[in-house]
Amino acid sequence: MALGFSGFLPNALIGLLSIIILVYAADKVVEKMQGVAKAYGISEVVIAMTIVSIGTALPEISLHVVASFKILLSSGLPLEIFGTDLFTFLMGSHMEILQGLAEKGLEISKAESVYLQQSGTVLGASIGSDIVQETLVIGLVIISSAFLAGRKNFRFSRKFLIRDYAPMVGTSLITIFLALNWEGLFNFFSGGALNVSGTLTRLDGLILVGSFVAYMYYLYTTRDEKLAEQGDMEASETPLIDLSVGLFMMLLVIMSADVFLGVVEVAIAETGLSGSMIGVATVGIVSAFPEMITAISGLRQGSEGISLGTLVGSNITNPLLAIGSGAVISTYAVPRPAILWDLPMEVVLAGLPVLYMFKRDRIGDLLSKPAEKLGLEKTAEKLEGAENQVLSIAGAVVLIMLYFVYLYIRFRYFPHDFRT
Repeated sequence: MALGFSGFLPNALIGLLSIIILVYAADKVVEKMQGVAKAYGISEVVIAMTIVSIGTALPEISLHVVASFKILLSSGLPLEIFGTDLFTFLMGSHMEILQGLAEKGLEISKAESVYLQQSGTVLGASIGSDIVQETLVIGLVIISSAFLAGRKNFRFSRKFLIRDYAPMVGTSLITIFLALNWEGLFNFFSGGALNVSGTLTRLDGLILVGSFVAYMYYLYTTRDEKLAEQGDMEASETPLIDLSVGLFMMLLVIMSADVFLGVVEVAIAETGLSGSMIGVATVGIVSAFPEMITAISGLRQGSEGISLGTLVGSNITNPLLAIGSGAVISTYAVPRPAILWDLPMEVVLAGLPVLYMFKRDRIGDLLSKPAEKLGLEKTAEKLEGAENQVLSIAGAVVLIMLYFVYLYIRFRYFPHDFRT
């Protein structure tokens, strides 16, 4: 029951409204804080490295922080958890730590269901948001460019692909590597049952957050180029008022995240859907809207950096800072579908366009030969003339189709989070 309402329909409407408010308020926090920072003379480098970089994934970050504290508080033993020995605290999962406390006679009955449910929801939300942006949003941006900028193709610079897009693929690889249940995989290959549901420990979270800091340093070394992509920032004319509005919106972000996570509990009970499924299908889509609007707005100005830099930046910040910070606070149980489908597809869907754009001319040459044999001379000619670092409208349509294929298979074959 959320906000005192019972029943599926009222809670569904509350959940949808809470996510919309969450995303809107997060966008306003970034907008107001940029203006305030500029008004007080903070350099654009610092603004770009902090407010803008973190703000791109603020909806996901807020969900992770709120969910992680829910996990901690559900045990009723937050102080005892932080009082465990350092090795167990860093390397153990939330439940392993609680089971150790239970052996001392402490009650932990409700903690496991909250831990599994909250972990699945926020991990699904983050991964879903990334996949939406890698496929549906980028596809729509490229198609929009055909209408807004009169382009038949969207050209990516080599520097953009290597400096910005490749790290996005790398963050997905780091996340899946840390999330895998390596002990379970070893047992499987030794003849045991397959158990891929893993854990993100506090040490894993520190690695993710540390990787984010390293990426920020990397951006700092290319700050002149990145600042050029951000455009001019308007200083606030009423900084104290805007600061107050920004802080109020931040409070609204946290409250909306709390309400949404409460609605998820009702939805799981009413529908039988898993937490990660709800996260993928709701937060993943809604939280991508601001980036899509920013990207399309950037196309009107003819700026590739504004158009896709925000999308890529969000998909780097999201797994590193959002998932990482949540894991540091409470650890996470990683759902089976995330290991078997969501994270691998995030890597594939991020990596395929890069590979395709670097090898587009060779792929075109290979496909032109069968097209020529079939008598499709015009098609063969177009394929032979394919250029690298270009994504056409047809490629954008394929990306959009891949998103719906991903979502269909997710609903059809991976409905449960932790069942074997």
